Amino acid sequence: MSERSIDIALTMVEAGSGMDLLYENVCTLDSDPELCFNYATTHDLKSWGFAEGCFTCFLQDKKDVIIQVITAYRHREGANTAFQEDVDFLKKNDYGIPVKIRTLGEASILFKKKQSDGVTYNLLFQKNTIFAAISTKYKKDMADNVDNIVGLAEKIEQKIPC
Repeated sequence: MSERSIDIALTMVEAGSGMDLLYENVCTLDSDPELCFNYATTHDLKSWGFAEGCFTCFLQDKKDVIIQVITAYRHREGANTAFQEDVDFLKKNDYGIPVKIRTLGEASILFKKKQSDGVTYNLLFQKNTIFAAISTKYKKDMADNVDNIVGLAEKIEQKIPC
């Protein structure tokens, strides 16, 4: 496989200053046969051509949590299907309202949800055979939160070959 999720995921240095790595995990259906996502069964993942996933969690400035999930599929159609399924899941399960941003990759969407302990964003995009998601939990609702999460996504997008 030419596109490895682990190579596309941002490192602490790439993500920016003030980042602490909480955990990182790489998985495949071969190494994790019970792997599933909240919107997809193992059978779905196999039929879409799931190849590998990289799950990384950062703590920014000791307070804000950033999770990046980079999944690679064997074919563009599989990544697109996973993207669409995740968008549908977030819409159906009240993960917030869409926020207007420029399109990243071939398709993208950003959800924002205010909560009592901060604000959560879920940014999803698909490019080539990669489906990427960044979830952030900011303690404060500030104007530059959207710029921060979009900036992280842009760095990921640039690492994905065309």
